[in-house]
Parts: sequence; C-alpha cells; structure tokens
Amino acid sequence: MLIAEGTLGVGPAQAREERFSFDLPAGPLAASLARFSEITGLSVGYPGALPMVTARPIKGTMSAEKALHKLLDGTRLRAVKLAPHLYRLEVAPQSGRSRAVAARNAAPAGASADIVVTGQKRELALDEVPLSVSILPIEALRSSPRPLDSKDVGLRVEGLATTNLGPGRNRQFIRGVADSPFLGQSQSTVAVQVDDARVTFNAPDPDLRLIDVEQVEILKGPQGPLYGSGALGGIYHIVTRRPDLDGVSAWGRLSASAVEHGGTGAGGEAVVNLPLIEDRLAVRAVAYRLTDGGWIDNAASGKDSNSTRTQGLRVGLKWQPSQDWSVDLGYTAQDIATRDSQYVLSAGEGLIRPGRLAEPTDNDFEMFHATVAGRLGGLELLSVTSHVGNAVGYALDASDVADDFGLSGTVRFDDDRHYSLFNQEIRLSSGKGSPWVAGASFLRAAVRNRGTLTATDGSSQTVEQTHRVVMEAALFGEVTIPLWARLDTTLGARIYQSRAEDESDEAERRHSAEAKGMLILSPSLALSYRLQGGGLVYLRYARAMRPGGLAPTGMTTSGRFDADELGSFDLGMRRSLLGGHLKLSGSAYYTDWHDIQSDYLLADGLVSTRNAGRARIIGMEVAADWQMGGGYTLTLGGAAQDARLTHSAAGIELSDRHLPIAPDVTGRASLSRRYTLGRWSGQSAIQANYIGHARLSFDDDLDRSMRPYATVALNSMLERDGWTAAFQIDNLFDVRGDSFAFGNPFSIRTAQQYTPLRPRAVTISLARQW
Repeated sequence: MLIAEGTLGVGPAQAREERFSFDLPAGPLAASLARFSEITGLSVGYPGALPMVTARPIKGTMSAEKALHKLLDGTRLRAVKLAPHLYRLEVAPQSGRSRAVAARNAAPAGASADIVVTGQKRELALDEVPLSVSILPIEALRSSPRPLDSKDVGLRVEGLATTNLGPGRNRQFIRGVADSPFLGQSQSTVAVQVDDARVTFNAPDPDLRLIDVEQVEILKGPQGPLYGSGALGGIYHIVTRRPDLDGVSAWGRLSASAVEHGGTGAGGEAVVNLPLIEDRLAVRAVAYRLTDGGWIDNAASGKDSNSTRTQGLRVGLKWQPSQDWSVDLGYTAQDIATRDSQYVLSAGEGLIRPGRLAEPTDNDFEMFHATVAGRLGGLELLSVTSHVGNAVGYALDASDVADDFGLSGTVRFDDDRHYSLFNQEIRLSSGKGSPWVAGASFLRAAVRNRGTLTATDGSSQTVEQTHRVVMEAALFGEVTIPLWARLDTTLGARIYQSRAEDESDEAERRHSAEAKGMLILSPSLALSYRLQGGGLVYLRYARAMRPGGLAPTGMTTSGRFDADELGSFDLGMRRSLLGGHLKLSGSAYYTDWHDIQSDYLLADGLVSTRNAGRARIIGMEVAADWQMGGGYTLTLGGAAQDARLTHSAAGIELSDRHLPIAPDVTGRASLSRRYTLGRWSGQSAIQANYIGHARLSFDDDLDRSMRPYATVALNSMLERDGWTAAFQIDNLFDVRGDSFAFGNPFSIRTAQQYTPLRPRAVTISLARQW
C-alpha cells in the first residue's frame, strides 16, 4: 500500500541534488512522510499497514535523502530505491552487535527491536550479555505523564527494591542483597551510574528524575569485576540522551497532580537540542521543577506536611572534531527538598502523626563529567573523568532520647553529610560489540558528617562527627572467548588496591584509624550458549567485596568493621518466539554473603556499623512480553526469594532471620493497547503490582514485619502533530499498605512506626515537541 505520494513536479534526481527547507514537527510517521513528499516530490511507500511510530522533528535546510534518513531515525525502517521516482520502506536488517538506539523508540509490527546494553562498559546486544539484566526502555518512560524515579523503576522490573524514608534518603537493593534499612556509614550495595560516570559510593540514592533518558539498565548480581567495591548487588545504570549534531529540537511538558486525602502538585520540564556547528558541535539541555503534594498531617508542621519540591538541570555538550573522535562534557544538578517525614504511628486509616517538630530533608546533587572517545588504529579508546558532590541534610525529633544526652524538653537532631566522589577511568576495546574490554581506574570517595542535638533552651552538643576517605586504584578486564559452535565463555577480573582513612569524634571521644590498604581480586566466569533462532542460556559466577572501616560511634568491640565478601551463581535464559512477538526471560540465583557490613541502631538512636554475620539468598525471576496483535501488549513478571541471615558474627547458627527490605514474592502484570482516533495515535495501559511479605531488620528488637499489598495504576496518552496529552492514576484503590516500617530512629523503640503508601493520586499533563 502506498502511504505517501509526491504531488510536486520535481524530478527525483533534482530532489536528491537540491537542498530543501524542512520544518516538520514530531508526529505520526504517515503524516510526516506525506508532508515530506509534498516538499521534495519523492514518493515513499510501505507494503502493508504502516507501523504506529512517532517520527522525530526535522528542521533546517538539507538534501531530501538526508532529511528522509533523519525522518526514519528511531523507527527501525530504511528507505530502498525501487525506481527513479519511488522509494519503499522496509525493516532495516541489524546484526546482533549493531547499535539499536533508534529501535528503542518503537518497533514496527512483526519486528523485534534489538536492545543494546551499555552497562558492560561497551555496547553489546542484550542476547550477548551472559548475566541477568532488566531494561526499562524509552517506551515505558514516555508513557507516564510525570517523570519516573527509582521507585517507579522497581515497579516495572524484577529484583530492585528501595527503602521509603523519602526522596533523597532512600537506599537501593537488588536481589535481596540488603544489609540495613538505616542510613549509616556502610558502603552502598548498589552503584548508581549515569552513562559512563559513577554517581554513588556510600551516599543514598540521589533519585535522579528520568527525564530525556534513553533507558535504565539494572545489572543484577555482583559487578565487582567491572565496577569494583560497592557493586555487591548490582548496578543501576541511567542512559541519557546525548546531544544531536544534526538537528534543532525541543520538548516541553506541563503537569498537575492531586493526592487523595492530601495536597496538589505541579510540574514543568523542558528539553532543547541545538547544533552550534554543523556535524561538529551541539548542546543539549534539560531543566525541570516539580512539586508533589503531601499526604501526612503533622500536628507540628501542619496538614499535608510531607510535600516535596524537586528541581534540576542537565547540560551536555558534544564536540566531534573528526569522524573518529568525540568529546562529551556534562553538568547535572538536582535539589530535593521535603518539608517533613512520611511515617505515622498507627496502621489504621488515619494519616496523622502527633509530632512535636517538623522533620525536613534536603538533598543537593551536583556532577561534572568529561568523556573522550576515539580510534587508535583498530582499537577504541575511552577516557571518563567525573566528579560528584552530594550534600544530604535532615532533621529528626530526638526528644525521646533527650535524657541519654543530658538534655530535656523538645530536642532536635540535625544530620549534615557531604559526599564527594572523583573517578577517572581509561579503557580500550575493539569498538561496538567488542568481545573484550580492558582498563584502569582511580577512585576517591570521601564523606564528612556531623550530628548535632539542640534543645528548646538553646543548649546543643555534637554527638557524632566522622570523616572517611577511600581510594581505589584498579586494573580490570573482561573477554568473551568462543569455545565451539554456539558455546562461549566470558572471563572477567578486577584487581585493585583499596585504601581507607577513618576519623570519628563524638561526645568528646576521638577515634582514628591509620590508612590501611587491601589488595582485592574480584573475578567472574560465565558460560553462555546462543540458541538457534535467537536467545541465550547462561551460567555465571561472580564475586565482589567492600572494604572495612572505622565504626562511626566506636562502639564495636574492636572499634572497626571488617570487609565483607559476596559470591553468586546465576543461571538464566532469554528467548524470543513467534517472530519476536513473544519475549521470555528467567533466572535462578544463589548468593553466599560473608561478614555482612550492617548499619544498626544503638540504644540512644544513633547509627553505627558492624559485621552482622553470614547470609544466603536463593531466588528466581521470570518475565514475559507478548505483542498479541491488534495493538495489544501483555507484560508479566514475578520473583520469589528467600534471603536469610544464617549465622551470627560469632558463627552461631540462626533461624528465621530475614534480610531487611527483601520481599519474599513480587509480581507485576500490565496490559496496554496502541490505537488511532482519527489523526490521533494513542496508548492506554493498566498495571497491577503485588509486593509480598518483608521484614524491617534482623536485629531482635526491630525484627518487625511488613504485610503484603497490591496496587493498580492506569495511564493513557494521545499524540498528534507533536502534541501529547496524558493522564495517570496511581494506587487506584487507595491501598494503605506499609511500604517500609521505619521513620525516626530516635523513637522507633517507643512507638510502632508505619510508612503508608502514597494514597490514590491523579496526574495530567500536556507536552509539545518541536
């Protein structure tokens, strides 16, 4: 069926030679092709029904062929010349190692878009990665009327769980590798990565909003061979959109929201891409400001007290001095300010807490990075330099422990932390789809924190003050070696020297630890079998470690906590059936974790760190994505795991000690449909999530249970001529599940605390793309 006919009397040869002025907004591909034919005189056809995809905007003066190429970018279609005046569209063939960023936008009917994973420090097709990976693609990010965060990602993939202290204070855990719900000094078990830059070491999740992002990759299991310490559970990898050297584009969105039993919110986001020098230099900028209405009433701070304001900026500059070399510079900043905490003291219907003080939180995040990539003969060199500064501050009501510190009346605790992270990495590979990568890196992570108690009479005292610096120098590499037929082996290793300096000063007692170095080896070994017709079966073993340090309060027997080490086996499979319409994946894993570093509460409510013992985790995950036809897609996923502390630090065997924040069962189901309404293209979806039983902590006096709950969400969007209107309802049935049974460490032993889910919330938005 011919979908676009030329109407002007311009010959095709002339059209190819001439340069035309284009101003095509983003919109349905059929409409964009029709307008393209009117301008150039070229006829473009497609055999059958044209896929429902959105064409990118085209603006500027260029040849018809270049404009057609840009128009099809992101659709996985290519134009084939049939006659001097006619072109036909067809699905572009792609090798298993090809870059498929364009395919992330949408895949035509009957085609299965290739997914590229970049978290392995080079671009690999998903079917070439012999480990468990979950991908949240751009389609999922676009379908929401509000920018997603890391908690939203956890509802859309298996294995990722987060605490719920509030935006900017949460900790992430993957596959049950969870050491503590408390925000102490132990290093994170999940490393957050933005493109090629390391973002966290021992800081909480900065909860970067996912705006103008290509995809999010969750690499599961120990990633020590490529990432070093702090990757025991895995990697949370955000892949942003880079500056486009070819065309001017812009996007903006306004949104409004309301929370049942709570307040209202609003938001604005904007993205602009601007080439400065044709094919050489471009800049891309993202800016946003969002407010989320509160739903907790605090007697001290007022109604709907836990509202949050988030504002951010991301600027990228891309310079391509030659065909073989490129330089990317970037700056990211985000500020999260929450007026109050979000816990209550009753499991009933009420969302009221009889507070004495407001408990605000502030998280200021800032990152600079520079990436240089180029060819050296047959090799590709990549150098990444990044620096992160992260200031986290929060206040808590500490009146319940005032006597422990010789104070009286209402007492406020202020915690002020400053994290910094510098990372320099250089690596070599053979380019896109490289079977190997090798590199060297240097990392310096530092944290300073100060905890102060202040009474209503003005008296105050510093109850803790710590300074920790960790430096790591490493050599690392990974290589895939064909064994025979479709069987490959992948070997990885990282050898690094870790050196830590610790200093602690609290309650007029000073503790220090001289710098100590550890030589650490983190290996991995995988066997993978490439299935005929596409797909992969793999078995992987990997190990990772976190260095020890000085216990922040000096309250452990030795005054220090030791390094912990984790090893994991992962048996998995990925498979496409029915011509790519049905995608299946599944895995089973076993993890053994020695000398767990765990943050824990002292009797006075302060947090220290110790080695808690040994744990083992057994689990499995399954997921399916079925394009059913008629525009319908069904997505299913589930996970079950048993994560237990089996032995104490003294080696005593334990029973019924579950690792914290690790639900035993999770499940998700989503049904979506694409459709057309006149000139509008639309998509609607319903999603249900089940979160099973979980525990707060493995400590005797805090081993509290969180009961299972289920939620349902609806969303719908309509697109036309660059406009997008969307709405979403979260927690449709206003479920009051306890998402995380902890709020204030100073009063947790005196009153049961609950952190209810956000009540039913409605969001509407209107976006425009140019």
